[in-house]
Amino acid sequence: MSSGRSVLIIEDDKDLVSAMKVVFESKGFSVKTAYNGKDGADAVRKQKPDAIVLDVMMATLTDGFDLAHYLKDTPEFKDIPIIMVSGFPQEMAKLGPESFQSALQDDWPAAKFLEKPVDPEKVVAAVESILKEAWKP
Repeated sequence: MSSGRSVLIIEDDKDLVSAMKVVFESKGFSVKTAYNGKDGADAVRKQKPDAIVLDVMMATLTDGFDLAHYLKDTPEFKDIPIIMVSGFPQEMAKLGPESFQSALQDDWPAAKFLEKPVDPEKVVAAVESILKEAWKP
């Protein structure tokens, strides 16, 4: 039974995508998936989701940040809440903040950030919480 809520998962870890998809669908969400920023942008343009779960590092170190900033700068998509899921802090510690300068100098484009490894149940709970807040009368 669908609740009418939709989520787009943009993540290059196919096992994590599968796990999140199962949990989201068990909670009544309609789920679309993409495995990189370009395909994610195409999916958003094709059918605007209620929320997006977005990995930071996919095709490039800042693929997810680049997409998040594009969405926040595009009027028709700027209100879609984005939950970023990433091992970004570990990678930044390993590679140094200068590798991520373009991502770090802008306003934060995500409603919430969850650090990997992450439990799919926590991702779903974060999306549900943000959607509940967005729909308060």
